[in-house]
Amino acid sequence: MPSTKTNAPSATESARAARRRATWNIVVADSFAEAEAETRAYWRNATPAERLNALEKLREPFYGKDQIGGRLQRFLEVVPAEW
Repeated sequence: MPSTKTNAPSATESARAARRRATWNIVVADSFAEAEAETRAYWRNATPAERLNALEKLREPFYGKDQIGGRLQRFLEVVPAEW
């Protein structure tokens, strides 16, 4: 008999979702300007650690986990001086 999976979340999934919802702060803005002001206020009040964690979450999908210690490529160009 084939097993069927129900769409009901497990107890651990429900608990994790409840913890996540408890940390959400939903703000409704009436205009783009108000939304921008709310976003700026949020990041001004964030701790430096929160800002760095958010930056890392944005960086990782583009460069991957193995590129954390990578360096930028350096270029050297010789330009003749004009006297």
